[in-house]
Order: sequence, then C-alpha cells, then structure tokens
Amino acid sequence: MENKQKIFDQLFTQYRDWIFRLCCTYTRSEAQAEDLVQECFSKVWINLSSFEHRSDYSTWIYRIAANTCLMQLRKEKNSPVEYHENLKDNSPEEKPNDKEEQSVFLYKAIAQLNEIDRIIISMVLEDVSQKQIGDVLGITENNVNVKVHRIKKQLKEILSKNN
Repeated sequence: MENKQKIFDQLFTQYRDWIFRLCCTYTRSEAQAEDLVQECFSKVWINLSSFEHRSDYSTWIYRIAANTCLMQLRKEKNSPVEYHENLKDNSPEEKPNDKEEQSVFLYKAIAQLNEIDRIIISMVLEDVSQKQIGDVLGITENNVNVKVHRIKKQLKEILSKNN
C-alpha cells in the first residue's frame, strides 16, 4: 500500500498539469476541468494495482483521461455548448497580440473539432510522440501522422475564418 501511494503521488505530480490541460479542451470551465482531473486520478488510484506495464504510465494515464473526457462529453450531448461565441467578425485590433490570447483562440478553435481530433491535437501540443499517440488511440503511427496533418489544416481554416 505504501508503494502504491508513492507511485500514485509521483504520477499525480508528474501528470496533473498535463491532464488538466487536456480536460480544459473538453470543458466549459476550469472548475469542470478540475472535476475531470479528480475523476481521472481516482480511476488511476483504483486501477494502479492492476497496471500491467504493457505501456508507459503516461500512455495509460492519458488513455484514462481521454476516455473520462469522452464519457463526460457523451453525458452532456443533450445540452450542446457554443464554444466559439467570441471568434466571430474580429477586427484587426481585436486579434491576439500576446501568447496567452493566441492560446485562448487556439483552444477555442480546438473546441470546435470532433472528440478524437481534440485528443490527438491536445497530445501533439503536449509533445507526446506520434507512436505514443497511436498507442493511446490504438492506431498506427502513420495514421496518427495523417490525422495530425488533417487536423492542423482544419485548425488553420477555423482560425482564418475567425480572425
């Protein structure tokens, strides 16, 4: 039990911010993202003893987080959310000038993607390798490469329409 607690504490410290950022791409608020982070790490704790080391902890935790976020989205499907309310008809003066504002626009654009594309691009933004992304999603590295290229093109289109 003591070893389980130590491993869990290390995993929480190492991956908490990473998982929070992923959850933020799926939710309407930071509070909701925090709830999802807690749910993810509850699942990590419950299943830690049965972790079989067939993948890295990061892959396993990311898969738990992605599935938790997708389950939440399915629960909320009956009440759709408008993610792009502030992206319409921006004048040049309203375009983002600093990295924080650019990040807000990027994450609003990401919110317009479908569920799987959001997972993929979120992992890309976290510098997860394409092999690891493939492992999380159960697809080949080449398939990930094709999907990333298509997602980037889609994001460029979304951003150019809204800027």
